[in-house]
Amino acid sequence: MSFSFFKQRPKPVPELVRAIRDSLLALDNKTVVEVKALAKALEEVEKNFVAMRQMLSGDGEIEPNANNIAQFTLEICKDDVIGLFVHKLPILGWEARKDLVHCWSILLRQMVGSTYCCVDYIENHLELLDFLVVCYDNKEIALNCGNMLRECIKFPTLAK
Repeated sequence: MSFSFFKQRPKPVPELVRAIRDSLLALDNKTVVEVKALAKALEEVEKNFVAMRQMLSGDGEIEPNANNIAQFTLEICKDDVIGLFVHKLPILGWEARKDLVHCWSILLRQMVGSTYCCVDYIENHLELLDFLVVCYDNKEIALNCGNMLRECIKFPTLAK
């Protein structure tokens, strides 16, 4: 019997996608002078990534909901959040990058209907793969970029 009275309810999928997108876009608005604001924005991104990871892979007590995962996958493709994942990778903290890479592998393997919509999105935006290859030279994020690229090459259309 679980006594987690203070456990927050998970956000609805569209709200979570919007929160992730807004928090990643908020990183653009911060300058070096606003260090506290940038730290707060990074904290918000990390919190949203934890919620995304829990929704995609469960949290130990609750199994992931296949319908929510499919809806989430469609929403992030529709709202161009995948591009933000890749382009904001160098700015993110270690924990956020770790959660992102874990979710990346789940999202790429997610079939919605008869297609892999995240793979289709990346096929239409091959500059994302180029960006990951270029970022591989950055020692801090090379491992994350390598893992994300490794997940991509599992699909023949992206391996080309």
